[in-house]
Amino acid sequence: MNLAHPKLKFPNQIKKNWSALIGDELRYSMESRIFNAVSIFAAIVASLNAIINFAIGLDLYGYLMLPLIAVLLFGYYLSRYKDKLNIAIGIFAISFNLLCGGTYFVADGSNGVNLFTFIIIIFILSTVTPKKQFWIWIPLNIIFLAILLTIEYLHPEMVKTIYVDKQHKLLDTAQTFFEVVILISIITMYMKKNYNREKELAKNSLIALENSNQTKNKLFSIVAHDLNAPLSSIETYLSLLNEMDLNNEEKVEIERQLLSSTRQTSEMLQNILSWAKDQMDEIKVNLSSIFIYKTLKHTVNLQKSMAKEKVINLIFSADKDLKVIADPDMLQLIVRNLLNNAIKFSLPGGTVALSISSLNGKCILSIKDDGIGIAQDQQSSIFSLKSNATYGTNKEKGVGLGLKLTKTYVELQNGEIWFESELNKGTNFFVSLALIND
Repeated sequence: MNLAHPKLKFPNQIKKNWSALIGDELRYSMESRIFNAVSIFAAIVASLNAIINFAIGLDLYGYLMLPLIAVLLFGYYLSRYKDKLNIAIGIFAISFNLLCGGTYFVADGSNGVNLFTFIIIIFILSTVTPKKQFWIWIPLNIIFLAILLTIEYLHPEMVKTIYVDKQHKLLDTAQTFFEVVILISIITMYMKKNYNREKELAKNSLIALENSNQTKNKLFSIVAHDLNAPLSSIETYLSLLNEMDLNNEEKVEIERQLLSSTRQTSEMLQNILSWAKDQMDEIKVNLSSIFIYKTLKHTVNLQKSMAKEKVINLIFSADKDLKVIADPDMLQLIVRNLLNNAIKFSLPGGTVALSISSLNGKCILSIKDDGIGIAQDQQSSIFSLKSNATYGTNKEKGVGLGLKLTKTYVELQNGEIWFESELNKGTNFFVSLALIND
């Protein structure tokens, strides 16, 4: 029996419950969450203070804690459930100032615990108030405290004590001091944690943006070059038709080359368009139950004509009754890219085999060639845009997007993709998809 799971579950449940109490990070601002946490903590502390005050004979202060607890819970309710943080802050500021001001002169004045309370009030308000309210509540609190200190300075006889003896005063002072220190420490650590997290997110976003810009620059430079090539070829061919008398053999050869170049450019543009949709999060996956042989038959036949031009034997073998859960358009792009790569990197006279079978409840597609293979130092980046665009055995050119898109589309369909390759001996790509067992 595994006992680790129950041990991990308990702290996770506490964290989940605490998050539910102070508010979800996605919906509530950091200021709201801090205010909610402070309200809960302060209500608990006020309850403890009430008990302690009753225990040491300070009944008046014990009773004063009761409306304070009610105010704290009401402020928490407004902030957490009514999304009225500003009103809650106002109630919090007014209530605590009235409490501290009302008890200042009968609780030892500046020698009592009220100065600690003013410190924590100003600290909390500095943390949770919006910018506009900050310049209202902070100056008001400072002015109010300055007035109390001035009155005490001018009329020291107004200050009274509520403590029976020094021990009771020490107990109250120590308790308040530690409450203030703990609360300031918790708020500071929470803010620091949020700051570091935001800093890390900003750093990661910057890195992602830089990588995206580098990728786009790379693609634009390749596209500019590779789009120009077939257009220039067509322009040259049309010029030759006007200026020279070409025989049929010359025309057929030039047209064959133009067809090949145009086809490569068309596939390149299709991949770039798909990649652009992926970058803009516009890809929609339409998973359905499909017969895989029927779905891929047309795609394979198109690739066979390309393979034939390069004198490559393309073999397609599959169980016609196999059904998978997939997006038919995505699946066709995946197979087209993998077959295109296999043909591209195979030598004339070679063989490319697409086989589809079932294994352990999965549908496995295998695209195998006996071409030039993939060098060991390139295999780790083969599915990323860090992989450089390479030329095929007939100088076919791509932009290095095909395998990146293929992996993205496989994973969007809850599938897996991997490969085996040996230099100068060939490559075998595998795609695993969910199989439907009728």
